[in-house]
Amino acid sequence: MQEIDFERKIDELERYILELKEFARQNDLDLSKSIDQLERDLLRIKKRVFGSLTRWQKVYLSRKMERPQSTDYIDRLISDRIELQNDRFFGDDKAIVGGLGRFGKYPIVYLGQVRGKTTEERILTNFGYMHPDGYRKALRLMKLAEKFRRPVISFVDTPGAHPGARAEERGQAMAIAENLYHMSQLRTPFIAVVIGQGGSGGALGIAMADRVLMMEYAIYCVCPPEACSGIIWKDQGEHAPEAAEGLKLTADDLYEFGIVDEVIREPLGGAHRNPDLAIRRVGRAIKRHLEDLLQYDVDELMKMRYKKYRSIGIFMEGDQT
Repeated sequence: MQEIDFERKIDELERYILELKEFARQNDLDLSKSIDQLERDLLRIKKRVFGSLTRWQKVYLSRKMERPQSTDYIDRLISDRIELQNDRFFGDDKAIVGGLGRFGKYPIVYLGQVRGKTTEERILTNFGYMHPDGYRKALRLMKLAEKFRRPVISFVDTPGAHPGARAEERGQAMAIAENLYHMSQLRTPFIAVVIGQGGSGGALGIAMADRVLMMEYAIYCVCPPEACSGIIWKDQGEHAPEAAEGLKLTADDLYEFGIVDEVIREPLGGAHRNPDLAIRRVGRAIKRHLEDLLQYDVDELMKMRYKKYRSIGIFMEGDQT
């Protein structure tokens, strides 16, 4: 599909430039002028391509396995970590990590959904699909943060909650609903960052925060475009690009709707092309919002959170003059 092939020319040109640099080095040749021209061409192509992406192309970018994952952000941004496992009811869901740590000078509780990088990790983490025990573990950590007055920082990256029979038997819907209930009343600052896929209730179960930040090429939606295509067009996902347009699932869409509070711009070409820069930008955004939230007392914070979520979905029709 041409829409999903938009990175091919860029990748080919990048490989050619690297090969040309290596050829020049091995043969002691001065090809700097040619290489500089190619790099200018590459930059121009990147700006053109990534400046006009469709929503479906952004879905593709959000799913790339090369994107930095929650564990990368946690390793770089959270120090003095003590991971806490298990939900104290059933078991430990490897699709989410969490514990105590420090963000700069601030003691915090962190959460992060994990999709895995290798085949073994992906199987261990259910490809990022959380079970009820994962949501109960997250709730346990959030209540711990509330008890010790530590802010919560949550990294969201999941295709959705696990849809299997065993998850339903263990109370999947109830676990997510309980998290929503408690997050709405959590008496501590709460920041969520959507770094990849924000899949429906699976994402919302750890993301009902005071501030919701979103990476430029992340998505946040009620269902994947392929599923929406099947529901609306009764097909096997062939209309996923059209479904993505209708879902309005990109960071810019959701910022316009007031659902997310900031869009964190990614390096040119996406976070996977410069993970270090992407992580630094996320860290700066978290710091700015955390320091702002810490200025409010808990009661004021609760009022602001209530107002934020009560205002989502309000719309007017007709002439308002």
